[in-house]
Amino acid sequence: MLRPAVRSAIVMIAVAAAGLTMGEALVTDAGRIALLVLGLAAIGCVPWRYRYPWAFVLGSILVGNVSLIATYLPLVGVFVIATRRRTTETVLVLVLSVAAAAANIYRGIPDLQEMLLLLGGAAALLTSSAVGGLLAGNRRAMVDDLRERLARAEAEQVERDEQARAAERRRIAGEMHDRLGHRLSLLSVHAGALVLRTDLSAETVRESAQVLRDTTHRAMEDLRTIVQVLHEPPCPDAVEPEDTEDLTAVEQLVSEARAAGADVSLRSTALLLVSPPGRPLAGVAYRVVREGLTNAARHSPGAAVEIVLDGRPGRDLTVTVHSGCTGEGPAPQGAGTGLVGLRERVETLTGGTLAHGPLPDGYRLRAVLPWTKEKDA
Repeated sequence: MLRPAVRSAIVMIAVAAAGLTMGEALVTDAGRIALLVLGLAAIGCVPWRYRYPWAFVLGSILVGNVSLIATYLPLVGVFVIATRRRTTETVLVLVLSVAAAAANIYRGIPDLQEMLLLLGGAAALLTSSAVGGLLAGNRRAMVDDLRERLARAEAEQVERDEQARAAERRRIAGEMHDRLGHRLSLLSVHAGALVLRTDLSAETVRESAQVLRDTTHRAMEDLRTIVQVLHEPPCPDAVEPEDTEDLTAVEQLVSEARAAGADVSLRSTALLLVSPPGRPLAGVAYRVVREGLTNAARHSPGAAVEIVLDGRPGRDLTVTVHSGCTGEGPAPQGAGTGLVGLRERVETLTGGTLAHGPLPDGYRLRAVLPWTKEKDA
């Protein structure tokens, strides 16, 4: 779309070029030169036609009837008023323009037949300009309305995303709160046993101390997570997620999907390791797979789904869910809050990243989760 300055320049050149055909540039007397300058000055006001519409249209009617080079300037004024989409104003300006043209033609053309012919042509041009202005005004109003709706939809989407993130943070905080309470209760039990039992062997004491050390380490990890996400108190109505200890829950999830008739394949190197990932990686990986299967069942029912879990300690655990196409057209668009909450969980609990998007042969959901011994101790 052309910029306003460019459009104004084109209009000015078109009006001046059309006016030159009336013979204004051929005169040499002072009066005609003054009218030529007046007409050029009126044409120079075109860039301000929308800022001062009534001043512009009245000036264009007056100048257009005395300066030949500005003869076609009233067409621009009628167009500008018509874009305001006010019927009374448009009709009034159109009548004034036709009346001014009739007076000018009557003054310069004595022959009645020729006068009526020129008047009919002028009225047709002015009416066409008014109709074009109305159409342009309607189009501009539609574009403005669409832009407003788009801005409102984007704002609502941002608000929904923020609400989804906040809800996920509350669920994570509630989950971590309960887990921390469990850790502390274990600490209390083992510490109480050491205090009350005086007949324990040195080996038993060392084993109990090791349990206390491991439990304390996990409690500190949970406490750090709570500090990161606990912006608001836990939501009492939120449904608490499963406490997944390892990746066997992923195998169970795939088995359930197959039992329901889904075409799901699972390839995993992480499941074959002696020390597979524990919490929180296992829980996050489980949620990624569950979200991928849910979206595949919702948007591409019957399509093949491939799940890949790859990684080892000291590197990243990569969880990929690739669903194929069914060939039944584009998938329906959802609210996307599930992916927003999943991203919040991936980034908050593991420091990982989540990516998703369409591919030529389907849709891919991919999470990269840092896998360190300290995080899964």
